[in-house]
Amino acid sequence: MEDTTLLSMADHLGPVAVALEWVVVLIELFAIAILLLGIVRFTGWFFSGEVMRRDAHERDHQLNRGRLALGRHILASLEVLIVADLIRTVLHLTLANIMLLGGLVLIRTFISFSLEYEMRALEKE
Repeated sequence: MEDTTLLSMADHLGPVAVALEWVVVLIELFAIAILLLGIVRFTGWFFSGEVMRRDAHERDHQLNRGRLALGRHILASLEVLIVADLIRTVLHLTLANIMLLGGLVLIRTFISFSLEYEMRALEKE
């Protein structure tokens, strides 16, 4: 498939485009930081339940709290990554980039709905 450029704002923005590319990288790094923070929080909840040798109910409760925290961080990072993808697509507007963005948004939306459903179920427990 030919990668036909529809409109490339990057060609018209010059040094601003380079700065925006770096902004996209920073946004992606921020999304990674959100995920890492979620892993740290989940690990804390997990070990709080497992290492403290609590009863089975309390361990499950702690694990569920950790899963909820991790789910919230995953959802937040997905939203941040969509912002980065939108900026990148606007800078380099090609049919392939638009299709890629559409696919990513669909996949992330499915993941978001699945996580939201699971998190609501965990909150009820």
